Amino acid sequence: MRQLPFAVWVIAGGLTYSGLALLVLTVPFALVAGITGDYGTVLVVFVFAAVFFVAAAFSFRQKRWAYILGAGTSIVLALLYASVIVTTLSNPADSQFWLVISALPTWALVVLFSGLSFVHAKGGLRAKRYLATVQSTGGLLTVAVIGFVVGSLIVGAISSGVILRNLSGTKADITIVSGAQTAAVPFLPKVFDVGIDGTVTWVNKDTTVHTVTSNASLFDSGTLITGATWNYTFTQPGTYQYYCTFHPMMVGTIVVR
Repeated sequence: MRQLPFAVWVIAGGLTYSGLALLVLTVPFALVAGITGDYGTVLVVFVFAAVFFVAAAFSFRQKRWAYILGAGTSIVLALLYASVIVTTLSNPADSQFWLVISALPTWALVVLFSGLSFVHAKGGLRAKRYLATVQSTGGLLTVAVIGFVVGSLIVGAISSGVILRNLSGTKADITIVSGAQTAAVPFLPKVFDVGIDGTVTWVNKDTTVHTVTSNASLFDSGTLITGATWNYTFTQPGTYQYYCTFHPMMVGTIVVR
């Protein structure tokens, strides 16, 4: 094992971290919502984690197909996260901030070293210094990326604490509660009464992004990060059902009298 080229350690290590990170993020939710929770999202994440572990194991054996499998899986997962990456990175209090800020640089390294290792596999990775040893440009790049990730996680943790402390004083008519995805009442109160021409304000006190979206397409808050508020004025009497587009199992009701 000690004789393995440096690039192999980077690839296998990055893939192993990715698999473990997905499990750490998902297992607590799966224990509450089940393996098919969040409309099958939990199961899909577990499949990605398993693929990462398989690719990591065979990368240690320097199988060329494992390099492609690991790099391809990293790219696919990054594309799936693309729609929420900017929003997540803009909010250190987001429960997935640590995953995104650490996984993206890790996947970049995996893709880079996997591509180079695949190309140079036949000639031997030790023939290329930047793939063979940490004392090279490849090693310097890896150390720089690790330093960036560690620094970002520290800054993110400090910023998250500040955001969550300030959040306690935010007032609203309806609160998106902490752990809303698995809460019995994600929007508190579940049913809210308001008069005609009354304005209802929502606040997101969860560490995950959510939306307030009308079932009848009458209103849509857009993405609400942790601590964000949004309001809507109801001008017609009736009962209005709404939900979160990211987590459709989260539902609430507004009754306008």
